[in-house]
Amino acid sequence: MRCSTDPSSIAPADDPCDGDATHMLLGSTRDSETGKRESFMDPVCKPCGESYARRPALKARLVPLHVHMPESAFIEIVEGHRLVKDPEHEARCFDCGTTGSPTWFRFQTNGCSGRPESITVLRYSRDFLRSGLDRSEKSARLWWDYAVDFLHTHVEDWRVVTDHAEFSAYFTFRDREYAVKYNLLDFRFGAVKLTNRGRPEPEIINPELDPYNQAVFYFHGRMTDSGAEPFATWTPGHPNVTDRELVILYTPEGGISEVLRVPGLRGWAETTEAICDAFGPISRVKLQTRI
Repeated sequence: MRCSTDPSSIAPADDPCDGDATHMLLGSTRDSETGKRESFMDPVCKPCGESYARRPALKARLVPLHVHMPESAFIEIVEGHRLVKDPEHEARCFDCGTTGSPTWFRFQTNGCSGRPESITVLRYSRDFLRSGLDRSEKSARLWWDYAVDFLHTHVEDWRVVTDHAEFSAYFTFRDREYAVKYNLLDFRFGAVKLTNRGRPEPEIINPELDPYNQAVFYFHGRMTDSGAEPFATWTPGHPNVTDRELVILYTPEGGISEVLRVPGLRGWAETTEAICDAFGPISRVKLQTRI
């Protein structure tokens, strides 16, 4: 998603910015005819956003912007690498930054170091069979050998478990929870992203309300000392197409603190996973007809 600062944005500029949008600029401008202030919410890169936020007339501030990348946004996915266009090469991996042609990725790589769920290992490889360890310890050690020692995936909080029916290890990667699962298809084992960051499935307070226009999300571990809770809203029933794509995280007092953009009207599962990735594990959800 590109920075929106160009000649037609909230203030004049000589050239459009081609940087990636990492923040949302929130503010208001005064209408020259009516004298009333009109609010705006524009995606910007940090340098442009800071420049605009310093202008007193805009009464603006910056908040972090997260952008969910659906599979349709990529040229193709090859050996776990999600490829996007690159100005100097045929393609670039969105997650690890490696460049090359799709053919090169297909024949020279096996798994992406920036995406642990793409890394799998053959369950009955020679190393697996020769190891004297039990099944869970074998799969944990061999996945580590390939993903961390060979591909240099920067995992954290590595914990081997021996008493789980499916998982042999837990770890975190870029502030997200994963597990090594040793009963994948095709006789392989590999990393999987834990649903809702390993927490129980969120409670939907009023599931009977259908259709709904807006969903309000509450999160584990975000309660303030006074007991107040931040919350996020997703409004698939909004008449404005752009507003349907935004999930807005509010402070308990109602101020916007972060924004997530989910391009296109995605399904419930994909949207809630993107919300979990951006804001944390979801504890409960309230559906409502009002906007």
